[in-house]
Amino acid sequence: MGNVADGTPTKAFFVEMLTRDIDLNDAILDLLDNCLDGVVRQKGKNEKRSDPDYYASYYSHITIRENTFIIEDNCGGIPRDVAEKYAFRMGRSSEKIDDELPTVGIYGIGMKRAIFKIGRSATITTQNDNKQYEVSIPIEWTNSSDDWSFPITDLPSEQSFANGGTVIKVSNINSSIQELWDTEDKLQQFIDDLVKSIQQSYSFIIQRGFEIQINGQKVSQLPINLLVGKSRENDIQPFLYKQTFGDVNMSLAVGFYAPPPSPDELDDSAELKRSSSDAGWTVVCNDRVVLYNDKSHLTGWGEAGVPQYHTQFIGIRGIVIFESNNPKSLPMTTTKRGIDTSSAIYAATKDKMRQGLKMFTDYTNRWKGRNNDERAYSNTAKSVSINDLTASKEKIETDTPTIKFRTSGQGLVFSPKLPKPQSDTLYRRICYNKGTDEIAEVIEFIYKDKEHLVSPSQVGEKCFDLILKDARNQKEGG
Repeated sequence: MGNVADGTPTKAFFVEMLTRDIDLNDAILDLLDNCLDGVVRQKGKNEKRSDPDYYASYYSHITIRENTFIIEDNCGGIPRDVAEKYAFRMGRSSEKIDDELPTVGIYGIGMKRAIFKIGRSATITTQNDNKQYEVSIPIEWTNSSDDWSFPITDLPSEQSFANGGTVIKVSNINSSIQELWDTEDKLQQFIDDLVKSIQQSYSFIIQRGFEIQINGQKVSQLPINLLVGKSRENDIQPFLYKQTFGDVNMSLAVGFYAPPPSPDELDDSAELKRSSSDAGWTVVCNDRVVLYNDKSHLTGWGEAGVPQYHTQFIGIRGIVIFESNNPKSLPMTTTKRGIDTSSAIYAATKDKMRQGLKMFTDYTNRWKGRNNDERAYSNTAKSVSINDLTASKEKIETDTPTIKFRTSGQGLVFSPKLPKPQSDTLYRRICYNKGTDEIAEVIEFIYKDKEHLVSPSQVGEKCFDLILKDARNQKEGG
């Protein structure tokens, strides 16, 4: 008998635990993260914040079939020593790699987790520095427990990757994944959902030149713009804030991307030319969107004097961008699809998010019921890309003269003086539902004509005005 207990993990158990709690789309996004990190390794950190076309000429093309998944990129490939020592380990080595580069890979599991989420075998063909080789993950790999390595085969360099790149081909697709792809309709539905996820997570990168295709379909960007008025004061402007937390740079912008909706638009959702899915906060870590148009307490809604989200705030949108050469300092979860709410950096940032958010919810309430007057400001403002509003202080002030930052505590702030109505009374929305027959009765009572053309919100406002008039008359009469 021996005098030690075997604590070696089994591969099958390790793979099962690694893949259980990640969504398939998120696993594929991890593979795209690797492509983007490859670009950063090639180009370095210096250009990343200043070059609007940083990712131009780079691409990632995905092919999905019932029995195959392929992702191909031209993002520099995997250096041979990285493949041998780090890239295929189940977890990041304590030895530092990608030091002081603004990547998003942290834990060293993304590629392996994605491969095993999709299938049980794979080949990874890559070329870096004119050296081409192939790494194989055989289907029987999980059946043994003693050898955790993967075979590497050198290939003749045929310059199939002009700038270096990688092709990952996953086969022996897991049965649960095959069921998602085994008919044309189901495959198309999956691709449509994946395209939406990619648009939400990588629009900033696509805007900066990166090309993503799925089965030959090019993924378009979902740009985020905010309204910027012509004058510095008494006009529509965003709230902007910048601060550095150690090795993390933060830029924040919040404002209107569209005019506040009128009561009639709120009454008839079909009249709205936008939806709640366009509003809220987007949070970005090293170009990777980790929250998209969030409208919950995670981003300050319903806290510290900020009202909970309502469709009356449908025109409000904000973005926070965190950048760091040390990805572990970023306030994101391990899946890169959420915020680490325990982060001190995020807690400090959230205070500024609420400060800016309250400015625009108050504005919406002040102008409620006076939308025609408000449009004199919001309709004349121009739509400006969020990239231009989160650039360096010098670039923002040069390109947008209406914006001038001032020092506030440890950061830089631009806090606009938004236009106010002549009577600066705070308004609150009164909203309730009544039957159409009952509304018709009230219309006939007020206007002596049940066919009188008037919207439900106008009926409610008229009723309120009549009662308010009676209340004031009664008060004056003593």
